[in-house]
Amino acid sequence: MYEMFKSVKMPEERSAKPQIRHNVILLVSKWCEECVPADKVWRKLLEERRDFTYKSLDVAEAEGRRLSIDLYIRSVPSTIIDGKLSYVGIPSKEDAGALLN
Repeated sequence: MYEMFKSVKMPEERSAKPQIRHNVILLVSKWCEECVPADKVWRKLLEERRDFTYKSLDVAEAEGRRLSIDLYIRSVPSTIIDGKLSYVGIPSKEDAGALLN
């Protein structure tokens, strides 16, 4: 009789996926030495939080170039959060986290 209820997970058993709150884009370039550590900061934070999406775009490619022109960005690495330029340079993990709060 109770067999049909075994497959239903109780609310406390469900693995809750964090809600995506922000979209983060890091504009980079192949020649930029500072872009590598900036990318590592965002990737490490993404592993810990998982409440935002992240991708890096090269300004030499079409999508990155279009975004840098649209936002008047002249320096890399540049962090764009939810469509707005939010940080230029290499953020510390704490600064990057604060930008998302």
